[in-house]
Amino acid sequence: MKIPMSDVPASGTKVVTIEGREVLLCRSAAGIHAMDAVCPHQALSLDGGRVRGTSIICPHHGARFSLEDGRSMSPLTPKGLVLYPVREEGEELDITI
Repeated sequence: MKIPMSDVPASGTKVVTIEGREVLLCRSAAGIHAMDAVCPHQALSLDGGRVRGTSIICPHHGARFSLEDGRSMSPLTPKGLVLYPVREEGEELDITI
């Protein structure tokens, strides 16, 4: 699915629906990332999570996940995030689910 790059905030997060799935978009210094919008710790939304370096921190309980490979970096849950490929095409993002 193609999404305008301008839809992704410079800081913060945005949830979009792609193929019936809620996907969280965020930016880090490494680029734009797409992942399942639900934290695997307690199935709460990651929307509003803080991006710190190459990780995102859940706004509810502070679980931290890598934006590079989705792995959990927190003792709260061993389960990581599902990340989706993002390809920049001009002013649009092509996100594959």
